[in-house]
Amino acid sequence: MSSDKRLWRWDNGWVWLCFFIGILPFCGQMPVMAGTGHNEAKAQFGDDGQWSILIQDMQKGRPALSVRANHRQLPASTAKLLTTAYILHELGPESHQQTRILARTVDDGVVQGPLILLGGGDPNLSSRRFPFVTQTVRDDPMYPTRMLAAQVWAAGVRQIPEGILANAAYFPADSALPGWTEEDQRHWYGAPISALMFNDAMVAVQIKPGRVAGASTNAEIIPNPQGIIRNTVITVSSGGEVRPVHLEKSGSRYVLTGAIPTNRGIFTAMLAQPDPAYFAAAALRQALEEQGIVVSGPIQVLDTENGTTSLPRGYTHYALLAKHDSPPLAEEITVANKVSENTHVEVLLRDADLVRGGDGSRASAMQGLHRWLSANGILDSQAQLVDGCGLSREDRLSATDLVHMLLRSYQEPWGGIWRDSLPVGAVDGTLRHRLSGLPVGAVQAKTGTLRDALSLAGFIRDNRGQQYVFAILVDHFTGSEERIRGRMDNLVRRVALGDHTM
Repeated sequence: MSSDKRLWRWDNGWVWLCFFIGILPFCGQMPVMAGTGHNEAKAQFGDDGQWSILIQDMQKGRPALSVRANHRQLPASTAKLLTTAYILHELGPESHQQTRILARTVDDGVVQGPLILLGGGDPNLSSRRFPFVTQTVRDDPMYPTRMLAAQVWAAGVRQIPEGILANAAYFPADSALPGWTEEDQRHWYGAPISALMFNDAMVAVQIKPGRVAGASTNAEIIPNPQGIIRNTVITVSSGGEVRPVHLEKSGSRYVLTGAIPTNRGIFTAMLAQPDPAYFAAAALRQALEEQGIVVSGPIQVLDTENGTTSLPRGYTHYALLAKHDSPPLAEEITVANKVSENTHVEVLLRDADLVRGGDGSRASAMQGLHRWLSANGILDSQAQLVDGCGLSREDRLSATDLVHMLLRSYQEPWGGIWRDSLPVGAVDGTLRHRLSGLPVGAVQAKTGTLRDALSLAGFIRDNRGQQYVFAILVDHFTGSEERIRGRMDNLVRRVALGDHTM
């Protein structure tokens, strides 16, 4: 990791910022510090952790405040700033992904061979409403598969004797990325990356414990096509062994496992589907049967083998029975950044890699991303990204890296679309409940949250119309997230209000 050549830097009335983040006593003692190590930084910041800050005056073109601005640390979801920019560059704002349903032939309403559910790298095969406004709004989660089933019926299909083949071989699947924890992978934000995903590869559950230990639990599971998920979560005493609730694939079914205490109250979670392509096919099967189509035979999944892409072959002369087009990429990127959708970013990154000529694997996708960032002067060889969404604990970026990307957007034809995709303070997305009391649109920025890291990066317009670009990264803190987040927000708020004095 590189070190700042100027650890503390301020212009005009910005000494109050040093005071605000608790480092004023050091400013007079150490105006220039090179090679500051972890122990020295920890001593300076006390229990506030390790900070990397850069606030740049866009009119003057120089830093208004720089605190360990080149120190690389966990970026959390602010890493999405780099990845979503690259995706827009490679795919273009008007591009789409398509999910198709194919058949070899249909004779007198009967599909010959299995019905093909062909994934095309669409992370939005869901009931999410577009365009995104303020927050996520969903309809019936079965809506997209029901629309596909209606098209299949309209194409004259009445029987599918040989079952459904879910083809997710568009790019190699990833069930666990480097630096993703087991806890991550239980939840929606750490779901497997697949070219065929339904309902964001997640399932919402509400589980009510029994009144006594050993009693069964009552679970509401949405969606649960054809009752594919069986609840086996048990109730334990208040002092008993609690086990995390998660979904497991068991043959042709899913099992909800775990143990919750009697005094827990209702347990709620959004859990990851362990096999997204299979789950998508199960949802389609239910929708087809609801439509009146008889489906026999098994669900099969075709994906990659040995980590290499097996692109669909032999479908050239197949009949197209139904299709689902994603929204334009500009709207998908807005969701990815406003809501911070990890799986969406990872899927779209692989789509972008295929367009550039890669094989769609994680390694190829990350190579393409790094090359683009390096060629545009955004990152150097000291930065590290092993995933595109920032969930990995192996990622390392600095405030300077993020500011480089923010400034670069003004040189790109898609830059305005990308900037508009960032959450607006006190208005929408992950900033909907933060940075209140400011003029609407004063702050537009990407958030980042891990258990051991917080970040915020974007744009500030102060009450005089002056524009700033900024990035704040904090990790290795011992205080509460609320306290650290509050300090970050207050720093941004003061800049926006033009309060340069204490």
